[in-house]
Amino acid sequence: MQEPVELARELARIARENQLAEIEYREANTVLRLIFEPKRRAVQAQTVLAPAATPLVADAVPRPEAEPGPSAPPARGLTVCSPLAGVFYRAPRPNAPLFAEEGQQVATGQTLCIVEAMKLMNEITSECPMRILRVLAENAQVVEAGQALFEYEAL
Repeated sequence: MQEPVELARELARIARENQLAEIEYREANTVLRLIFEPKRRAVQAQTVLAPAATPLVADAVPRPEAEPGPSAPPARGLTVCSPLAGVFYRAPRPNAPLFAEEGQQVATGQTLCIVEAMKLMNEITSECPMRILRVLAENAQVVEAGQALFEYEAL
Protein backbone atom coordinates (compact mmCIF):
# COMPACT_ATOMS: atom_id res chain seq x y z
CA MET A 1 0.00 0.00 0.00
CA GLN A 2 1.14 3.56 -0.76
CA GLU A 3 1.79 6.17 1.90
CA PRO A 4 -1.46 7.99 2.81
CA VAL A 5 -0.21 11.33 1.49
CA GLU A 6 0.88 9.83 -1.82
CA LEU A 7 -2.42 7.97 -2.11
CA ALA A 8 -4.37 11.17 -1.39
CA ARG A 9 -2.40 13.03 -4.09
CA GLU A 10 -3.04 10.25 -6.62
CA LEU A 11 -6.77 10.20 -5.81
CA ALA A 12 -6.94 14.00 -6.10
CA ARG A 13 -5.24 13.83 -9.51
CA ILE A 14 -7.71 11.18 -10.71
CA ALA A 15 -10.66 13.21 -9.40
CA ARG A 16 -9.42 16.41 -11.15
CA GLU A 17 -8.83 14.63 -14.45
CA ASN A 18 -12.30 13.09 -14.36
CA GLN A 19 -14.03 16.17 -12.87
CA LEU A 20 -15.32 14.19 -9.88
CA ALA A 21 -16.88 15.88 -6.87
CA GLU A 22 -15.99 13.00 -4.54
CA ILE A 23 -13.72 9.96 -4.52
CA GLU A 24 -13.33 7.21 -1.93
CA TYR A 25 -10.68 4.51 -1.43
CA ARG A 26 -11.11 1.48 0.85
CA GLU A 27 -8.60 -1.24 1.68
CA ALA A 28 -8.56 -3.43 4.79
CA ASN A 29 -8.94 -0.96 7.69
CA THR A 30 -8.02 2.12 5.62
CA VAL A 31 -10.65 4.48 4.26
CA LEU A 32 -9.67 7.64 2.40
CA ARG A 33 -12.44 9.92 1.14
CA LEU A 34 -11.85 13.20 -0.71
CA ILE A 35 -14.69 15.65 -1.32
CA PHE A 36 -14.13 18.64 -3.58
CA GLU A 37 -16.15 21.84 -3.18
CA PRO A 38 -17.45 22.91 -6.60
CA LYS A 39 -16.48 26.36 -7.78
CA ARG A 40 -19.41 28.61 -8.59
CA ARG A 41 -19.18 29.93 -12.10
CA ALA A 42 -21.20 32.34 -14.17
CA VAL A 43 -22.30 31.25 -17.62
CA GLN A 44 -22.86 33.87 -20.30
CA ALA A 45 -26.19 33.38 -22.06
CA GLN A 46 -26.31 32.89 -25.79
CA THR A 47 -28.57 34.96 -28.03
CA VAL A 48 -30.21 33.34 -31.03
CA LEU A 49 -32.98 34.34 -33.39
CA ALA A 50 -36.04 32.15 -33.16
CA PRO A 51 -37.35 29.92 -34.72
CA ALA A 52 -33.88 28.78 -35.74
CA ALA A 53 -34.00 25.88 -33.30
CA THR A 54 -31.12 23.46 -33.59
CA PRO A 55 -32.29 19.86 -33.47
CA LEU A 56 -30.62 17.81 -30.76
CA VAL A 57 -29.13 14.44 -31.70
CA ALA A 58 -31.40 11.63 -30.56
CA ASP A 59 -30.01 9.06 -28.14
CA ALA A 60 -29.64 5.50 -29.33
CA VAL A 61 -31.62 4.34 -26.30
CA PRO A 62 -35.37 4.95 -26.66
CA ARG A 63 -36.84 7.18 -23.97
CA PRO A 64 -40.19 6.63 -22.34
CA GLU A 65 -42.83 9.07 -23.50
CA ALA A 66 -43.10 12.10 -21.26
CA GLU A 67 -46.48 13.12 -20.00
CA PRO A 68 -47.90 15.87 -22.15
CA GLY A 69 -47.98 19.13 -20.28
CA PRO A 70 -48.55 22.75 -21.03
CA SER A 71 -45.74 24.17 -23.09
CA ALA A 72 -44.92 27.75 -23.86
CA PRO A 73 -45.70 28.93 -27.37
CA PRO A 74 -42.64 29.19 -29.59
CA ALA A 75 -40.61 32.36 -29.24
CA ARG A 76 -41.09 34.99 -31.95
CA GLY A 77 -38.09 37.26 -31.36
CA LEU A 78 -34.71 37.23 -29.71
CA THR A 79 -34.23 34.59 -27.05
CA VAL A 80 -31.87 33.76 -24.23
CA CYS A 81 -31.13 30.05 -24.43
CA SER A 82 -29.77 27.71 -21.80
CA PRO A 83 -26.12 26.91 -22.51
CA LEU A 84 -26.43 23.59 -20.67
CA ALA A 85 -28.98 21.03 -19.50
CA GLY A 86 -30.15 21.28 -15.92
CA VAL A 87 -32.87 22.63 -13.62
CA PHE A 88 -34.06 26.19 -14.32
CA TYR A 89 -34.56 28.48 -11.31
CA ARG A 90 -35.99 32.02 -11.53
CA ALA A 91 -34.84 33.05 -8.03
CA PRO A 92 -31.74 32.39 -5.89
CA ARG A 93 -33.84 30.52 -3.28
CA PRO A 94 -37.51 29.80 -2.53
CA ASN A 95 -39.58 32.87 -1.59
CA ALA A 96 -36.80 35.23 -2.79
CA PRO A 97 -37.49 37.92 -5.41
CA LEU A 98 -37.20 36.72 -9.01
CA PHE A 99 -34.04 37.57 -10.95
CA ALA A 100 -36.05 38.81 -13.96
CA GLU A 101 -39.76 39.28 -14.64
CA GLU A 102 -41.78 39.88 -17.78
CA GLY A 103 -41.68 43.55 -18.76
CA GLN A 104 -38.53 44.21 -16.70
CA GLN A 105 -35.53 45.97 -18.20
CA VAL A 106 -32.20 44.32 -17.39
CA ALA A 107 -28.66 45.59 -17.83
CA THR A 108 -25.71 43.85 -19.43
CA GLY A 109 -24.31 41.21 -17.07
CA GLN A 110 -27.41 41.11 -14.85
CA THR A 111 -28.41 37.63 -13.66
CA LEU A 112 -31.55 36.34 -15.39
CA CYS A 113 -31.80 32.90 -13.81
CA ILE A 114 -29.82 29.93 -12.53
CA VAL A 115 -29.45 26.56 -14.24
CA GLU A 116 -28.37 23.86 -11.79
CA ALA A 117 -26.34 21.09 -13.37
CA MET A 118 -24.64 18.39 -11.32
CA LYS A 119 -25.12 20.41 -8.10
CA LEU A 120 -23.40 23.46 -9.63
CA MET A 121 -25.43 26.65 -9.73
CA ASN A 122 -24.71 28.33 -13.07
CA GLU A 123 -25.84 31.94 -13.33
CA ILE A 124 -27.22 32.88 -16.74
CA THR A 125 -26.59 36.58 -17.38
CA SER A 126 -27.76 39.03 -20.03
CA GLU A 127 -25.24 39.85 -22.70
CA CYS A 128 -26.86 43.17 -23.63
CA PRO A 129 -29.41 45.62 -22.22
CA MET A 130 -32.85 44.13 -22.81
CA ARG A 131 -36.53 44.08 -21.86
CA ILE A 132 -37.90 40.65 -20.93
CA LEU A 133 -41.02 39.98 -23.04
CA ARG A 134 -41.81 36.43 -21.93
CA VAL A 135 -40.42 33.78 -19.62
CA LEU A 136 -40.51 30.53 -21.63
CA ALA A 137 -39.64 28.00 -18.89
CA GLU A 138 -41.32 27.16 -15.60
CA ASN A 139 -39.47 27.53 -12.31
CA ALA A 140 -37.77 24.28 -11.20
CA GLN A 141 -38.31 22.78 -14.69
CA VAL A 142 -35.65 20.61 -16.32
CA VAL A 143 -34.31 22.37 -19.41
CA GLU A 144 -32.16 21.14 -22.26
CA ALA A 145 -29.03 22.77 -23.67
CA GLY A 146 -30.15 25.27 -26.31
CA GLN A 147 -33.71 25.54 -24.97
CA ALA A 148 -35.14 29.07 -25.05
CA LEU A 149 -35.62 30.46 -21.53
CA PHE A 150 -36.56 34.10 -22.16
CA GLU A 151 -37.88 36.08 -25.10
CA TYR A 152 -36.65 39.68 -25.15
CA GLU A 153 -36.17 42.84 -27.13
CA ALA A 154 -32.80 44.55 -27.20
CA LEU A 155 -32.65 48.10 -25.84
